[in-house]
Amino acid sequence: MTIEQSTGSELNSDPTEFKVEWVKISLPAVITLSQLNELKTELQQYLGNRVQLYGDQVKRVDTASLQLLLAFINDPEITVGWMRPSEELCTSARLLGLSNQLGLPLISPSV
Repeated sequence: MTIEQSTGSELNSDPTEFKVEWVKISLPAVITLSQLNELKTELQQYLGNRVQLYGDQVKRVDTASLQLLLAFINDPEITVGWMRPSEELCTSARLLGLSNQLGLPLISPSV
């Protein structure tokens, strides 16, 4: 999992304008039960932040992992957005009926 912090683009040059910082998290290609504890530990450290989850590398994800992501996304201490979710991630969420709750498209995103 790759993590970086970035600052959102400024709309004007006013130095008093609030800057929105997002933590970018690139999810690994395989997210299954064996990686769950590590993923949970990584995600928990970003509670209270704004997080962009990059899912373009995800090739395999199981039910338990989607449930962990759902709990993370629904935590009131965090704001989460998806960036480039993979077809496999979207399909797995759709098959489990979790697309809306996870904020993923019902159809596969075009890349």
